[in-house]
Amino acid sequence: MSYCVNCGVELDKSAEKCALCGTPVINPSELETRKQTPFPYPDKVVLPAGVRRRYVAFLFSMAVLIPNIVCGLTNILFPSTGIWAVYVISSSALAWVLFIHPFLWKKIHPYTIIAIDAVAAAFYIYVFYAVGNDEKSWFFKVAMPLLLLLEAILLFMTYWLRKKKRDWPDITIAVLAEISLYSICADLLLHLFVNGSFMLSVSLIIVLSCFALILFFISVKKNRRLRAWLSRKFFV
Repeated sequence: MSYCVNCGVELDKSAEKCALCGTPVINPSELETRKQTPFPYPDKVVLPAGVRRRYVAFLFSMAVLIPNIVCGLTNILFPSTGIWAVYVISSSALAWVLFIHPFLWKKIHPYTIIAIDAVAAAFYIYVFYAVGNDEKSWFFKVAMPLLLLLEAILLFMTYWLRKKKRDWPDITIAVLAEISLYSICADLLLHLFVNGSFMLSVSLIIVLSCFALILFFISVKKNRRLRAWLSRKFFV
């Protein structure tokens, strides 16, 4: 066992310098032992993957928060410039909820995250387009129904994908079918709000295109050679 020649503290066999005062350790009789003995403290602090992910998300959160505070205070100090800070803060808040906040979770819960994203998107749409506008009926008659429908589709897809493993042709067919459904509902709601009647226009083009692609992927699913060729070609 060695002791520091400067402060007298007991030293580990692997120590190259005193942990207390930093004096180099020179003990010829323990040079070989020092090479074979692992260091008591690692050179690098290695964080677990989950902790590292949350730490990076926290740093990004601070990077988003600081400029938004500056914008808010600036807008308060100069009210004659309008309420422009509301749009900046609401846009940043939506981006934070969509892209950063899921990484702060210790364990990701997809259903909860989708619900939070829907609330954040509804708040953003209301603030960005409805603040300062007397006509807000479109928000409840068009925006909210479409947002709720989108959330329902995402929740269903999450449940469907988590229930069991799905092949990529099945996933593609399901996505195309949901795009068709959503475009039809959006078309009907917009025409009802604007013209007061149910009718289809642009959505018909989308539905026909998706239907043609659905037929193609159904044939891909049944044709093993074509499916294998596409898998090799596009790495799916």
